[in-house]
Amino acid sequence: MNIVYNSFDELSTNLANFFQGVSNHISKPQASNLAYITIGATNANSIITSSIASHFKGNLSLNKAESNERRIRRFLNNEHFNIYNFFNDLINHVISNYKVKHDDNVVFVSMDHTYNNDDFVTLTLTTKIGKQSIPIYFKCFQDDDNISHENEFDEKISAFSIETIKDALTRAHNLFPDYTVIFLCDRWFNDPAIFKIIEELSDFYCIRTKTNITVSSNEIDFVPLSEIKPFVHKSKLLENIIFTQTEKHKVNIAISPSKDTDDPWYIVTNLDPKRAIKFYSYRFGGIEPFFRHQKSNGYYLEKTTTRSLKVFENLFGITCISILWLTILGSDYCKNKSHRVIKLYDTKTIKGKKVRVKSLFRIGKELLTIAYNSYQYIKIKTNFILYDV
Repeated sequence: MNIVYNSFDELSTNLANFFQGVSNHISKPQASNLAYITIGATNANSIITSSIASHFKGNLSLNKAESNERRIRRFLNNEHFNIYNFFNDLINHVISNYKVKHDDNVVFVSMDHTYNNDDFVTLTLTTKIGKQSIPIYFKCFQDDDNISHENEFDEKISAFSIETIKDALTRAHNLFPDYTVIFLCDRWFNDPAIFKIIEELSDFYCIRTKTNITVSSNEIDFVPLSEIKPFVHKSKLLENIIFTQTEKHKVNIAISPSKDTDDPWYIVTNLDPKRAIKFYSYRFGGIEPFFRHQKSNGYYLEKTTTRSLKVFENLFGITCISILWLTILGSDYCKNKSHRVIKLYDTKTIKGKKVRVKSLFRIGKELLTIAYNSYQYIKIKTNFILYDV
């Protein structure tokens, strides 16, 4: 008799048990439904309810499709389940067991807003793992600056308020008590109030700024940054710059070379500006792939038609959990592939050096696809232990 490994029932049971073990903010029925939906969304490459339900297998396959869709909708609308509390517990487990390989003990955290049609905006933070990232924080809001949202401290805040951003930065800082945190942000975060929050946390930042900002130094009076032209072939480095005439916050600035671009980077930092350009470039491997995985490159989150903030929060959280799980499976494969019975050809040799040609997310997805309902024993872990590879 052939044995089927990594069946829907087996994986969902293991995931549900793990979810309950890692968080006090989820009940047994909620953990089971979250596991079903996570596996369904992962295998469907979609966060659309009908697609998820069509990938319910095992015991749930005996139900009618409409019944499984109702199960999903009930979970997404469940007022007794708080995705933020659960995800915070989950990411605390992941990071508390995570060890950075490099000796400088530096972690890079990217922060940005992402939009879903004209309905929702989400503040998202990711941390860099190799050449990609994992989500570590998110908060969803109605995409209307006039609509406030109530956070867990009962304070009325919006997606762009300093209170919201301070909460996100503080939570990210608290995840990494033993590391130096460097925040990477796009030009929409070039606010001295944000600089001060990060400095008060004893952390660092490399933030791209708009060039209409006024600056001064011992050598120049206040002028727009646009009047300080970049060098063509090398970075221009400015130290002890007074940032804005009103705030007068002291920063360093690095300006990338203008060769091959009409839009060079102006990076504000509290680090040595020599490193700012290189560090800021990590943002593109950090947060942009995560957004692509959520949307057309992964789960098609942009195709959701819900207008309910509660439902969207849960959908966004499920994509985060699934992306996190697949990335962890990819990192586990890369660390332990010499013991694997399958070869995924994740690297190739270029000029004598091995180079990874697939993201950890894609490696994890390939591994799960091969192992799911397989007659060959391939271990799929559900302990969410992340390796720095």
